[in-house]
Amino acid sequence: MHYPLFHQAVFISILATCLLAPAVHGVGPDADATALIENLGLRESAKPIKDSPHWRKPQKIVVLLPTNRTPARADYKAWLQQAAGDAEMIYIATPEELELEKDDADVYLGFCQHVSPDMEKLRWVQNYYVGVDRCTNNELLLQGNVLLTNTKAIPGPGMAEHAMAMMLMLTHKMHVFYQQQQRSEWRRLPNATEQVIEVNGKTMLVVGLGGIGQQVAKRAHGLGMRVIATRNSSRNGPDYVEYVGLADEMTELAKQADVVVNITPLTKATTGMFNRAFFKAMKPGAYFINIGRGKSVVTEDLMAALNNEEIAGAALDVTDPEPLPADHPLWKMPNVIITPHNSAPSDQMMQRFWTLVRENLRRYTAGEPMLNVVDIKRGY
Repeated sequence: MHYPLFHQAVFISILATCLLAPAVHGVGPDADATALIENLGLRESAKPIKDSPHWRKPQKIVVLLPTNRTPARADYKAWLQQAAGDAEMIYIATPEELELEKDDADVYLGFCQHVSPDMEKLRWVQNYYVGVDRCTNNELLLQGNVLLTNTKAIPGPGMAEHAMAMMLMLTHKMHVFYQQQQRSEWRRLPNATEQVIEVNGKTMLVVGLGGIGQQVAKRAHGLGMRVIATRNSSRNGPDYVEYVGLADEMTELAKQADVVVNITPLTKATTGMFNRAFFKAMKPGAYFINIGRGKSVVTEDLMAALNNEEIAGAALDVTDPEPLPADHPLWKMPNVIITPHNSAPSDQMMQRFWTLVRENLRRYTAGEPMLNVVDIKRGY
């Protein structure tokens, strides 16, 4: 088919404009978002959000910007606005400021615990945390009319490295050497009971093979470890995980593990699940690492297992109670490493964080499938 030269020129001009124009909402994710989705295995919802009877194109979006979460780019407001189309963007610095803006807010980018029952126009909350355990009793969210998404997998690379650091500190006795350093003491490990342990060929059990759990498993596999895991939803897992069991197989699988890493969310089912029976099932020379939630562990049972040498040691980024009181006996235990719930922050996390938030903002505005959708009744 032939077209008049004028029409061909117009078509070429339009095509060139589309090819050269920067990405805008409704066109698709930018390169950073595409890479993030692929690298972390982020899953999108089965249906576009526009198919929900509760969706509408947002008119007002409230963005909480605490100083520790401000995007590291001078043009961040224009950058976010591009994803939001012509919606009004309101930036607040504190939860108290939300009270002045909440009545007509369609979208809130912040923390789900700030949502109040009188936010009648609210249709979507992007929770800044991975965990939503502070929001499982929220009246408005439980009604099911407000979409909730989280930052699942975003802190995964940093948390996985933190878990590896903890494991290697324990197995290579770095905590022992560091204590000696504080005493200016030069002393080699005297006997076989204190010898360094190589993790190559050992077995790791990852409890909670979600977005973060897969990052842990990937790195353990890279160190030559055999990786087994549990997850609540299915037996599916990546190639580098040898076996994926369901949640009720956890204690049986612990019998095989040299290292157990907990990365589960806090729900009714996971509260107190690492108890005396679980620690008794572990190998006497095994290590327990918790980067999930402190209340998943019965602290007294963990301490008894350590004192009775039923397990070799523990590394805890989270504790129960938290913060851990200064006089708590866990601080003094020689085979325990404690970090102050600090496994997530890193030099790269906030870039991933804002890439996800912006991409979900673009998707919501365009009515596309969303990333990291949370089932509030399930708790994750």
